[in-house]
Amino acid sequence: MAPIHSLAISARLTLNLHNLNSEGTEGNQQQTRMVHVVGATGDRRAVNAISGDMFKHILVGHLTPLLEAENQPLSPAARQLSPDRIVVGYQPLTDLAGSKASSNSAVMAMMIKDCAVTDLAGALLAGTRAVGRKSVVEFGWVVGLPAATHTEQYLHVKYAPETRATATGGATVAERQALFHRPTSSGVYALVCNLDLYRIGLNDITREYVVGAGDRRVRARALLRALAATLLKPAGAQRNTQNPHIAGCEGVIAVSECSLPAPMLSPLDDRFRDEIERCAAALNRVQADGIRTLRFGSASEAVDILASLSAELELPAAVA
Repeated sequence: MAPIHSLAISARLTLNLHNLNSEGTEGNQQQTRMVHVVGATGDRRAVNAISGDMFKHILVGHLTPLLEAENQPLSPAARQLSPDRIVVGYQPLTDLAGSKASSNSAVMAMMIKDCAVTDLAGALLAGTRAVGRKSVVEFGWVVGLPAATHTEQYLHVKYAPETRATATGGATVAERQALFHRPTSSGVYALVCNLDLYRIGLNDITREYVVGAGDRRVRARALLRALAATLLKPAGAQRNTQNPHIAGCEGVIAVSECSLPAPMLSPLDDRFRDEIERCAAALNRVQADGIRTLRFGSASEAVDILASLSAELELPAAVA
């Protein structure tokens, strides 16, 4: 297999009865997260959505133990799934960044070498200086298709072990049963994600790899496996009582074996799979056999493709 520079997944994921990403709570009413999307005819619709931040958080939750199992270096904060990763509580980085004799490229090199999660998921060092490690992983909003997504509210009553008479209202406020409204959403959701695999271990300032080829490959394989796990278990909020029913997963995985990007188009458009394949054909006229597309019609097929790519994965030895 030729070295893979980038990978993109465009998928429709059917999630039933979930509440993975709410806005917050107002009184006893939990507010679902809604966004506006514009259709092909220019009409605007409000739909339920799950933020890309949430799906990135889900992926990192799967990624961290995979990297740990491969003995990849992790900063203490990254090991604890902190979004700040290496930039908090890692004294060697604090000392290096605080020294005027050290360069920004040296700071970034430490961020990449000493924490595999920071290398893949990014982090921003601020304070004495600003050095940002851009994420290798990019998620868009996971947006419900307007015609196939519905949100409803239901009344939730906190269980009380007292008798029914006591639970429905006693002599004090503390003895009264807590009632609140919680949303649940069901529908078909458009998911887009891009992985710039060639950037794993790459110092964005010097444009040189600061991690060895073997470790870069290990990190890339863990990232593909974490993406597969994210499709199977989107471990967001409210899973203790609203574990999503995943009823379908279909789409396209595009793989680029050259410097051209793996094509990715929104599954909000019914024609997204055909359009992605047409884009790949057009790009292959620019760079022969540079792009491959792999359709899948179920979660098992998507996971099988990602597992096969992970097993055979090779990365470019130099930046194109």
